Amino acid sequence: MIFSTLYLQRLERVKLQCSGCLYGVFYGDGTLLLLSFNVEASVGQLNYEHIQHKFPAELDLCGFVNFGDCSDTEAHLNQVISSVDITDNPIVLQCQLGTLVGMKASFLVHGKLEHVPYEVMEAPQLFNDFCFTRLKCGFFLHTLPTPEAIAKEMHVLRKRVADGSLVFNVAQTKIYVSSNCGTQHKGFNSESLIEDLIAELPTPAETPSGNKKKSVAAASEPVKHTGAVGCAYDVINIDVLRSRTREPAVGDAAPHPALSVCFTQEEPSKVQVPLELEAMAILCKKTKLLRLYDVLIESICRSLRLFEQCLSERLTEQEAGTEVKLLTPRSYHFYPQEFGHFLSCAYLDDLSDDEPSVQEKRKRLHRQFALPATRPYFRRANQCHFQADVDAAQTTVTWTPLLNTHLGVRPSGVADGKEYLVNGNYHYYHYLQQQIQDKGWGCAYRSLQTICSWFLLQGYTERAIPTHREVQEYLHKIEDKPASFVGSSQWIGSTELSMCLQGFLNVDSKILHVGSGAELSTIASELAMHFQTQGTPVMIGGGVLAHTIIGVDYCVQTGQAKFLILDPHYTGADELATIQIKGWCGWKGMDFWDKKSYYNLCMPQRPILY
Repeated sequence: MIFSTLYLQRLERVKLQCSGCLYGVFYGDGTLLLLSFNVEASVGQLNYEHIQHKFPAELDLCGFVNFGDCSDTEAHLNQVISSVDITDNPIVLQCQLGTLVGMKASFLVHGKLEHVPYEVMEAPQLFNDFCFTRLKCGFFLHTLPTPEAIAKEMHVLRKRVADGSLVFNVAQTKIYVSSNCGTQHKGFNSESLIEDLIAELPTPAETPSGNKKKSVAAASEPVKHTGAVGCAYDVINIDVLRSRTREPAVGDAAPHPALSVCFTQEEPSKVQVPLELEAMAILCKKTKLLRLYDVLIESICRSLRLFEQCLSERLTEQEAGTEVKLLTPRSYHFYPQEFGHFLSCAYLDDLSDDEPSVQEKRKRLHRQFALPATRPYFRRANQCHFQADVDAAQTTVTWTPLLNTHLGVRPSGVADGKEYLVNGNYHYYHYLQQQIQDKGWGCAYRSLQTICSWFLLQGYTERAIPTHREVQEYLHKIEDKPASFVGSSQWIGSTELSMCLQGFLNVDSKILHVGSGAELSTIASELAMHFQTQGTPVMIGGGVLAHTIIGVDYCVQTGQAKFLILDPHYTGADELATIQIKGWCGWKGMDFWDKKSYYNLCMPQRPILY
């Protein structure tokens, strides 16, 4: 039995008496690796069956966990254990509240608990030894708008998916996976493993749309296969090929002409719902390729169950007498850093994140996974950005700023330092973007746009990034600036930035004053605490210059510090290599700051939101 360190850290954060379910994936020679858990309510129906649909295929129910002296342990234990089907010996875990001290792991063998030791897998090994598959496919669901009809038609659809007619193609390769021929490639045989397939994937520089200028990495780092932003796993993208649509069933066909007269009861008309789903699975890289087809099929079936659950929940929520309308479900994948694995949700088009029913669904997820209800994890804007989609977006005519430009920068060089970095995604805004001639005066506006992008990408807001003119109009509206300020080339500072964050996003900010650039090292510990607790980009203004701080590398013993700077004064093209090599995004020492100027830092605080 193996536990991931991320999993143990989550267990340690549970401080309420409760029980829950364990989920794991097989590793190597059949050893179970525990990756996740959920917390069950003390009353009502258990949720583990619905929750499992949100996990990638192969991450399955494998046991039971009890925190503290939970009174409902015995009632839940038997039901959960009877549902475990991936092992004959389910795992039972007993944890104390808020600590790993005294944690006991056991196998349930013939109705008796047998205590077993466990090993711990560090995160880097987890990311190296496992990978994910991600596929997209589409179906049409023809159904009556009732939960019973949806369940029936989804069952039929899953049977069609599993009938062996689907063929999978590993994206940007000539590798095909089918039910009768397995994984077809001249270099593969019956003993080939998933890691052999990964070795055949083209690296980003080899892909037809690859652009070497888009990324830069230290020479010592291996080139990573296509993955996801903020995620260290390899992700194998899969295309789905289908045989032509089946012929209409007899019940759906038009009546055959007849010479006799008969009376028929007209069947209520069915509606057609498009199902564009994305399905994921987790695999140990030592898994044999022979299993890949079945795993991909199961990932699709799991996604269809998630869609079925989403559609049925909506129908039961609708009030009697209101028009029954089936909305289109859509897949969203999330990668909470605390989890170390993906989690999928299905949300309905035309229902916004602020819809009460959607808010309640997210609140329930926070409870089920013992997550704080103070920050969003599962809003649409929190969805994971897969590198293949990011690259495709950068080749389209729609302009998008670069995402997370600090990834891959050279180390700071601070001896025995610890890095504290921005927590989440952001876009890099700088001079001359969007055809705005703001060179010489727009640096603070650009820093504000970067900060606003962080709140947008983390799901705190759906508001578009404010333009220079919108900033000026707002500051005039609140009577901070005269009418002549609107449309001018006048710069703004940290205080104006905090006003705009409050006005546009309802975000409070802490203003920190530093007497001179020479004193900035004295606030390194405070910046470290900010990135640990808030994780937001920080605007710093001094003289007539503004910059964005997105990290600090700080050594407590020596007091040495360097600051990770995102410089809005850059005027070139959005080429990541140039931006990093030339230092427009990079670590800066104390000599970067003007020793004679005072500085104000605008430190945005996360609002309480889920």
